[in-house]
Amino acid sequence: MTRYFDELAAALRSHGRPGEEVAATVADLSGYLAETGRGPEEEFGPAGLFAERLTGGGGTGEPGAGAETWKWTCDIYTDRRHLNFYGDQGWEVEGLDRLGRFVCRRDRDAALRWEYRREAANNAAERDTLTTGLAPDGWEPCGHWFFFMYFKRPRAAEAGPDAALNAAPGPPDQHLFFGDRSRGKLKQAGLAAAVSGAATFTVIHFGADAAALPILIGAAIAVPIGGFLGWHRVKRDVIRGIED
Repeated sequence: MTRYFDELAAALRSHGRPGEEVAATVADLSGYLAETGRGPEEEFGPAGLFAERLTGGGGTGEPGAGAETWKWTCDIYTDRRHLNFYGDQGWEVEGLDRLGRFVCRRDRDAALRWEYRREAANNAAERDTLTTGLAPDGWEPCGHWFFFMYFKRPRAAEAGPDAALNAAPGPPDQHLFFGDRSRGKLKQAGLAAAVSGAATFTVIHFGADAAALPILIGAAIAVPIGGFLGWHRVKRDVIRGIED
């Protein structure tokens, strides 16, 4: 793995990428592989070709005059809506970073409309099966985070010439999107944490005698159980395809 990233770093530098950017890219990719358990060449392909993909290929690797980038994130109840809305404006997802943000690129001089879909996969084997099954219809993976897996394809796969984008709006100012459902869940989580914290503080401040022990135990148990149940509900919603 070390040799692969040494080759990748050298290739990125040869394409004109500055040292700080190269170091950050290698760190992000190393962390990503640590989570997946896959080998770098298996996941990214040959280092030299991968560097060309990351830099736009050839020459100094400098993007065209109309090239734009944009990072953003949202909840799983609005992700497909936003992906397809902005994909229709020419934004192509190149991957997800370690924070779960969609890393997008658009060349205003040669923009295409993109469409997206989300699937659920628990491990590398399931991701491979999904990728193989969707490939004949033109879908290619464009990132995954936890068990969420995202695919993209140019709308030319269905729309033909209509997939070309003649006029692209400017880059969005917003980078964070949350729907009503997620805001409600965040409020519930915050309230549960506040109640648990208040109970713990009361017992500690006014004395933790034997009668107060159940309060401490309950507070210690409620938070992780609540978090587990909340995560289970989110995963269930993902599988069911629930949206705001």
